[in-house]
Amino acid sequence: MKRLILPFILMLCFYGEGVFSLYFSTGAFHGERILVPHFLLSILVLMAIYYIRKDTLWYALILGLLYDVFFTGIIGIYLFFFPFSVYLTTKIMKILQSNIFIAIVVVLFNISLVEFLIYQFYSLINHTDMAMSAFVDMRLWPTLILNAAFVVIVVFPLKRWLSNRKKEILDD
Repeated sequence: MKRLILPFILMLCFYGEGVFSLYFSTGAFHGERILVPHFLLSILVLMAIYYIRKDTLWYALILGLLYDVFFTGIIGIYLFFFPFSVYLTTKIMKILQSNIFIAIVVVLFNISLVEFLIYQFYSLINHTDMAMSAFVDMRLWPTLILNAAFVVIVVFPLKRWLSNRKKEILDD
């Protein structure tokens, strides 16, 4: 039963992003700001910090493919960026201390990086006409604020649960 809790949390975040985007993203702030929930990426980055790296990379790869299939028209963007974020986080955390504040900063860094890289990719293929300053003002800052609030809410219980689960798995 304990093995199913983590996939359930990840799928809840996966569907939660879609529901949140459907009801809140486009209508928020009367169309002046774009809120992009990255709940799944946030959980994956927290898993990269507090859980088993190999398992987290597999989750990131599979969920990146699912994310591309369900939410984007181009297969491979999130399939690459989710595992890349997990890998980058594991390398960063070898240098930094693993505390709650650093975890929140690392999650927000990864969200910023993924948002910026996706913006650059879409600019490269002429899929967006938004200027960089408009992107930062209208999309990046609101996205970071939304996801920071989400991470602050979930980081404490998730850290404890992931650390305990990792200890249980490694003890077996």
